[in-house]
Amino acid sequence: MRVLFVVISFVIVQMSAFAQNTITMNDQRIIELKKAFINNDTRVFSFINSIIESSEQYFGDKPYNIVKDKGPVAPSKDPRDYISLSRYWWPDPQKVDGLPYIRHDGKSNPELERYDYRKITELETAVSTLGMLYYITEGDKYAKRASEILREWFLDPVTGMNPNMTYAQYVPGMSYIRGTGILDGRAIVYALNGAKLIEGSKYWTINDKKALQEWVKIFLYWMQNSTQGLMEQNAQNNHGLWYDFIRMGMSLYIDDPSYVKLIVETSLYKRLDAQQEINGSFPQELARTLGLSYTTFALDAFYECSEIALKAGIDMWNHTSASGRSIARGVEFAFPYYLEPQKWPYQQISPFETGRGSMALYIAGLKLKKKEYQDAARKIGYTAKPNFRYLLYFDINN
Repeated sequence: MRVLFVVISFVIVQMSAFAQNTITMNDQRIIELKKAFINNDTRVFSFINSIIESSEQYFGDKPYNIVKDKGPVAPSKDPRDYISLSRYWWPDPQKVDGLPYIRHDGKSNPELERYDYRKITELETAVSTLGMLYYITEGDKYAKRASEILREWFLDPVTGMNPNMTYAQYVPGMSYIRGTGILDGRAIVYALNGAKLIEGSKYWTINDKKALQEWVKIFLYWMQNSTQGLMEQNAQNNHGLWYDFIRMGMSLYIDDPSYVKLIVETSLYKRLDAQQEINGSFPQELARTLGLSYTTFALDAFYECSEIALKAGIDMWNHTSASGRSIARGVEFAFPYYLEPQKWPYQQISPFETGRGSMALYIAGLKLKKKEYQDAARKIGYTAKPNFRYLLYFDINN
């Protein structure tokens, strides 16, 4: 029996190893999560079972594309063109038709749900969840459904999204071009995690992967050569960071780690120098009505980029610029306010989600080997959820 146990344990470890190929996720954490589930670890077992139960919503006849049940159509009149509403723009109450919309920073317009943004977030959640469930449970049905959704959203000649975001974060009544909508492309990169996780399945073929890679290449070309893409490339706030994140994630998916490295060294590090003050703050984010949330959003971008960079052989966590800027310094600035958000000296018009701060500190504590951050994260804590983003760090509440 002892020998049998050793053999089974060895097989489990070997089976887990194939997960080391995601785009943005910590692959070792995925392996640990699977092992914890197999071993009935109480910290994850019930939550993953809840995800398994709720995953039934992804099966059946529900469409996953931007053509079916289309809300507002893009000015191009092509239903395959993605369109979303810029989150903080509202009808002008002084105008009969409300046009052009006016900005209320930090206040989300519920009209957002009528556009394709809701659909692309559903895509991200469905494919990434199904991909993780395929890896953790090895249930073929998850890979099969994920592959169907990916083909429907990206590859189908009738329902497939055109590889651009020309009309993302559209503002009704506005006549000039904006590049900020490229931010919505984050959902595509996260969905690519799911595509990577089902690569070992018979339901996602080499030809499927090549076809999706071609779609990604065209999107990348649009990002880096369109008027809007070039505008976003020059963004001096978190948008520029997320622009690089999208480019890095997509470059890794098309098997171009050398370009990931180039983006880090020639763009992302320069953004760190330009956007961060020597005290670790990000002035462009402090100017927002949700200053702590947007400071964390900028740090999130660096965190996510660092995971992609690591897969290309670059350790961003131990990088400090000649002027003293670093991710670590950004965490150092935010640290006391994660512990006591009420002491934040800038604007924060809505309550800060303390779980975001807890996770940010915990990841930084692991990366920088700072027990102080890990202990603080545990002190803040976060409510465990049936959500793989949270479950990857299931030991935070130990």
